[in-house]
Amino acid sequence: MAVITIKCAGDDGCKADVYVARYEVYPNVDPTGVCVGFRAVCSPNGLSGYWDTVVPNADISEGDDPNKIAGYAWNGVTDSITGLSGTIVPWAETEMHKSSIIGEEFAEIVESGSSD
Repeated sequence: MAVITIKCAGDDGCKADVYVARYEVYPNVDPTGVCVGFRAVCSPNGLSGYWDTVVPNADISEGDDPNKIAGYAWNGVTDSITGLSGTIVPWAETEMHKSSIIGEEFAEIVESGSSD
């Protein structure tokens, strides 16, 4: 299930669904925060992108659940967190309108048998 759906103004059916694609303490040794990654998938063309950021432990309150921490990563609620919505939303608003030919197989090159 998408965390967020970005829709364009108008009636062309374009949208981008944003999913949490990564959620883990970071780094593995002596963690300083939680790395939250988002994947956006545009429709109808299927173009996608990935972005992540680290939410510092200092900005996470006791009792904050993963949804709240992902929200910090999305919104950038403190100066120490780069909110990804300001990057992902403009990307999606552009990419969702691109032709669906992008990413499609254009031609298949098949090698013929070897010549001995």
